[in-house]
Amino acid sequence: MKANLKYFEDKEQEIIADLAKYGKQSGILSFLRLIAFLGAAALFAGGYFAKIPALYFAGGFMLIVFIVLCLIHGGIIDKVNYLNELFKVNASYIARIKGDFNELRNIAVKGLKRAEDIGLAKSRLYGKEFEKDGHDYCLDLDLFGKKSIFSLLNVSETSFGRRRFAESLLDLHVSDISVDELKAKQASVKELCDKPQVLMNYQATARLGRMIKDPKALMDFAGTGSKTKTVANVLGIIGCVIWLSVPVAYILVPDYAAATIPVCLIINLFIFMAGRLFNDLYLKACEGMPNQVKTILKLYKILEDAGFEDGRLKSLLKGTDRSGGAYESLKKLKDILGIAALRSQPLFALLLNLIVPLDYLISFLLGNWAVSYGKELPSYISGLSEIESLMCAAQTGLVFEESVFPEFIESEKPEDNAYFEGFDLAHPLLDHAGVVRNSVKISNDIAIITGSNMSGKTTMIRTVGVCTILALTGGLVPATGLKLGRMRVMSSMRIVDSIEENMSTFKAELIRISGIVNAAREKKALLFLIDEIFRGTNSDDRTEGALTVLKKLSKPYICGLMTTHDYAMIDKTENGFDNIRYYHFSESYTDTEILFDYKLSAGISRQSNAKYLMKLVGIE
Repeated sequence: MKANLKYFEDKEQEIIADLAKYGKQSGILSFLRLIAFLGAAALFAGGYFAKIPALYFAGGFMLIVFIVLCLIHGGIIDKVNYLNELFKVNASYIARIKGDFNELRNIAVKGLKRAEDIGLAKSRLYGKEFEKDGHDYCLDLDLFGKKSIFSLLNVSETSFGRRRFAESLLDLHVSDISVDELKAKQASVKELCDKPQVLMNYQATARLGRMIKDPKALMDFAGTGSKTKTVANVLGIIGCVIWLSVPVAYILVPDYAAATIPVCLIINLFIFMAGRLFNDLYLKACEGMPNQVKTILKLYKILEDAGFEDGRLKSLLKGTDRSGGAYESLKKLKDILGIAALRSQPLFALLLNLIVPLDYLISFLLGNWAVSYGKELPSYISGLSEIESLMCAAQTGLVFEESVFPEFIESEKPEDNAYFEGFDLAHPLLDHAGVVRNSVKISNDIAIITGSNMSGKTTMIRTVGVCTILALTGGLVPATGLKLGRMRVMSSMRIVDSIEENMSTFKAELIRISGIVNAAREKKALLFLIDEIFRGTNSDDRTEGALTVLKKLSKPYICGLMTTHDYAMIDKTENGFDNIRYYHFSESYTDTEILFDYKLSAGISRQSNAKYLMKLVGIE
């Protein structure tokens, strides 16, 4: 697939035109509202001072006109707010196509003023909260952070969608992934790639709904919730029926009728206080959820109206509810939470409960909903989160100059799955316009890459790692072709020491390498990525240690890439191993600079540019 920058640039102009149109309408309606309001006030005043009843009727008509104009204006304002979010979403796609991470950050914080809100927006963009220390490859492959896979590809605005996409990058339990499942994901991603407007509408709607809060409390309640207790229902009925005493008192004992009103209020106050014993569980499940569920319902509507043909997408929309009633179930929940929204202000909630037992009504309705539909809610949310994760996986196809769905080895044998053959691979975090693409093949063997500093060795093995991860999520990869097995990915690249844990750089690397060696004993397909092995120790120990590791990783179900400057190790591997391929990067020199071509070639390079670099920075 190819990125279509023109599509998004044209869409940007459409949105700008719509914003101008609705902005003009909003200005006109604001003026008409003011005229209608002043007219109504003038007519009412005229009727009062001139004692002309007809002016009251005219004032009432103008008041109705004012209310109608307010409603129409409110709709226009909603459209403008939506278009502003859609503009940001579209701008984000353009920034992704251009590989402009600074612009992505600027869009994320646009319009925010409070430092807390800006920090939260950046955090959501970077996804740093999902980082895992000690993970197989998380830190080495730049999955999260300012310039990361997550910040580039994530288009999910909901808390649950962001989490699912992060999990899809991290929790690749390869033994559980079948080729059929990967193909099904690819089919879903393909259809999502063909509907960029649906993706943008979905993201803009989610942004507008500020889907930050996790609906965990509501989902926990939905899964285990029950109807309200009989005693609570009786108290709720009493709180309503008690008001019948007022008209009865006016009929039977009119002299004492006025006293019945404060008595009813006091009784409802006690009923309200007693409700803490019965209603807290239901009311806590509602906190912060009215707008969330309202937005979720809108998101469902967008996806249902998209008319997906892919069976997996249709299934995810239904959840486990095979009756197809997801939308209706969520609509009923939205109506209940709409009532619950009335108690968002504590004082207003108290006043309402003094008049009618609102808390009991909310609890009663929510309990009945939980019994009828509640157990399906987690599957609805899970379905939405998986669709959002697939939307993220589709981004590679929408923002890269060249991308392709990988082909997977059909065999279940570990030794067949130790395979990676990529054509014109590109690292997704490099400048899209100037990136140099490379091809590489490893099959039950180990590729050792040599070359000078900054020549592209580390970037190359990161590219292989990232493309493998993207492939195993069911998405596209930035390449013209890729065939690979289903492998566990492990890396040892960014090694740091730790004063707190009394750990040197060498010891930290030993722990990472030992994890790879231990995984090799499981006899499952494994792809390892090791950068400058044992750089933290002396040359003799480094060479012997590296040879030991190579021997332990020389298994038919393992393939991997290793970069090195250790030519003593290279010399010993040329005769002692029959499963090693050699690749290298090279460069050329002028009087003032080093010229890298960043092209991977077969063979060994013994070039070194360390002395030249030292000379360039003034160390001779």
